[in-house]
Amino acid sequence: MNDLFQRLRRWFSPAASGDHDAKAFADQLLREAGYEPNQGEPLGPDWSYVDSPQKAKALVEEGVLVELLLLPEEFGGPRVPENVVYVPPFVEEMKYRTDMNIIRPLIMDGMATQYTATPEHVGPCMVPISIRLEATEPGQFACNLAIWGAALRRG
Repeated sequence: MNDLFQRLRRWFSPAASGDHDAKAFADQLLREAGYEPNQGEPLGPDWSYVDSPQKAKALVEEGVLVELLLLPEEFGGPRVPENVVYVPPFVEEMKYRTDMNIIRPLIMDGMATQYTATPEHVGPCMVPISIRLEATEPGQFACNLAIWGAALRRG
């Protein structure tokens, strides 16, 4: 373990910044630990077992997941099943900051009149792997909030 800390210190020292590719370093650490990542394996926590609204709501009650409105209440979004997805709490914060600090100013400045938040699901899983946010007409803003699995590999 001490060897790992030494390598991390060298890696993140000011002299090393920009000299290394972070993904290559992470892959090297995984290989040294005896793990070869498989492209088909989920990245990050595996939420694929959350395959019903009942399971998702139970995790909300435990504080593991939160209900997220795709179209936020601040933009007139209703609290209806079609507008709700279940996500880890950090996603709620990322989406709120993006909506309030980027999209709302675009709307207020007349640079966006259309807004969509589109979740990407894999199979029957209730937790999306990503959410694509788009604010358009007349301007154009788009970003993906990567949550887990293949979406994290896209960068």
